[in-house]
Parts: sequence; C-alpha cells; structure tokens
Amino acid sequence: MKKICVAAAGTGGHVLPAFRFAKYAKDQGMEIVWVGGRREIEKRYAEKINAKFHSLSVTGIRGKNFYYTIKSLVNLVLSTAVCVYYFCKEKPDFVIVFGGYISIPVGIAAIIFRINLFTHEQNTVLGTSNKLLSFFAKLNFLGLPLANESISRAEIVGNPIGYFMKKTELNNLDRIKIYVTGGSLGSDFINSNIPSLLADFSDRIKVVHQCGNGYKNNTKARYQGSIDAEVIEFIEEPLEKISWSDFVISRAGALTLSELIALGKPGIIIPLPSAIDNHQFFNAKYFSKIGMGFLFQENEDINKLQKFLVAMIVEKQFKNLCYTNEQDVPSEHLMLKRILNHG
Repeated sequence: MKKICVAAAGTGGHVLPAFRFAKYAKDQGMEIVWVGGRREIEKRYAEKINAKFHSLSVTGIRGKNFYYTIKSLVNLVLSTAVCVYYFCKEKPDFVIVFGGYISIPVGIAAIIFRINLFTHEQNTVLGTSNKLLSFFAKLNFLGLPLANESISRAEIVGNPIGYFMKKTELNNLDRIKIYVTGGSLGSDFINSNIPSLLADFSDRIKVVHQCGNGYKNNTKARYQGSIDAEVIEFIEEPLEKISWSDFVISRAGALTLSELIALGKPGIIIPLPSAIDNHQFFNAKYFSKIGMGFLFQENEDINKLQKFLVAMIVEKQFKNLCYTNEQDVPSEHLMLKRILNHG
C-alpha cells in the first residue's frame, strides 16, 4: 500500500481541497498521513478519513515586523526538524502540499528525504510556498490558469470538488434562489451590504446566506421586510447550496469559483481586497473573463453592485451566463494518477 503525506492547514481554501484529494486517494486504497497546523479544522477533516494526523506550529512571515520575521524563521527551522522526525516514523512514498506556510517545512523534509514532492495551487496567483517549492516538485498541479506567471512542470487539473458534477438545470424561477457566502470565515462587507441591497427584490427571491461564525444574529437582523432568507454561520459542504441556487454572490476563493464552474452556476463575485498578492481579484477576473458572471470590487460605487443585482434578478441574465467545462474526470483522479506514475 502506497503512503501519501498531505500537507494543508489554516482556512478552508487550503484544507478542503486537501481533504477531497485525500478522501479520494484513501478510497483508492492509499494510506494517508496529514500534516497540519494547530487549528481544529484540519484535524477534524483528517479524522473524517481516519488519516494519521501530525501537527506543526508554523506562522506566516510576509507583512510582519522584523522581530516577528526572525521569530517565524526560527519557528520554521524547528518545524522542519519536527517534520523530519515525522517522516522518519511514517516513511511516506509521496508528499503533496496545498499551499500556505505549512507547506514549507513539509516540502523541505520531502527534499531532504528525496521523496517525490508535488504541489497544488488553487488560485490564479502562485502563493509564496508553492512558488518556492515548485523548483523541486515533480509536478505542480494548478487549480486555475495562472494570471501573470508560468512555472515549469505544471499541469492544470482543476481544484478538487469532491466529485465531478455536470451542469445542473435551472430551478423553478417563480422565486430566484440566491446563495450568498463570504467564505468559511465570513465577510463583513457582504454581511453588511447584501441584505439591504436585496430588500428591493424581496418578492422575487429566496436566499441562503452563509455569514461566518459569530455573525448570524447581526446578519439576520439586516434582512428586512418579507425577504425569505436563511442565515447559516458555517456550511460544511457548500456544493449542495451552490447546486440549489440559481446564482451565487460570493468572495473569490478558488475553490468556490471552481465549484461554480463545475456546476455551471453564475455569480456576482466580490474579491477580498486584502488577499495576499491580490489573488482573489485575479481569480474573479478569470471567472468574469470566461463568461460566468460579474466582478465587483469593494472600492467601487455600490450602485454598480445594485445594477448587477437588477441584471440577475429582474432581467434574469444568469440564464445566459454559463461556461462549458470540458474536464470529464475529477481533478482528484488526475492528480492521483499523475502521482502514482512517479512511483
């Protein structure tokens, strides 16, 4: 039995694609070892597939002051040493990292042991960790086409979405179904603005709004009048809600956009302006370019966002916004096949 080490930590943007790949690999008879951080999210997902879980204490370096940078570098060295110890025990055949700073010590340990290393980048902009490790990787998997750069040994395989889904049929249009999400942590801009903007269309719509932990009461209170709105703090598997909807209002996380593309669901995309390297903007730009929806930035006039809502709800333009996804097999399958070809 081949053993694969998966490295992912932090937010759902890294952890969920890692989980979906790991689950598929486990179902195909692979043994999975998961190296994550100290948050509960990655441990919880590892436990779902009965994977061995090892934790590292790793923090980011970019954008920090000098003292914090030195502390993080020391922590990186210590974490790499711990990861070397894990690899001595586990002896994985392959290592695949899904970005974020957890990838660096795991990747260095793989290089030290000369274990076949693979990276997976979810976004249209390479993260720092994946950019550094790409020079040493056997293959660099891409979830979306890169916006402004290229790397060697790269293959666009898509983002793992659990299982491949063909475009779904439009729902009954008596009430247009809208899924609103600010990502796993929620979005203050979306939570604050979308409920009031939707008030003008209360008799036309049904809404499910994923707001993030701790924001339910305030977000629910902003839905005025007769809007049929369900507010949920966290949704474990958003694919179900995306499939339910006629269109989506969301941040520009790579996984969310890949799910929309796979399901043929259009959207109004509002990128997080503080995202590192502005990668959410480039994700959203790609989504708009392939004809899947509208791009709105937070620094733009809110009236522009209102016009997009009119286009979707009143003019029902979402019926004409679609993208033919030509990939006929799940990205998880392609990734595992390529990895095993190197073993």
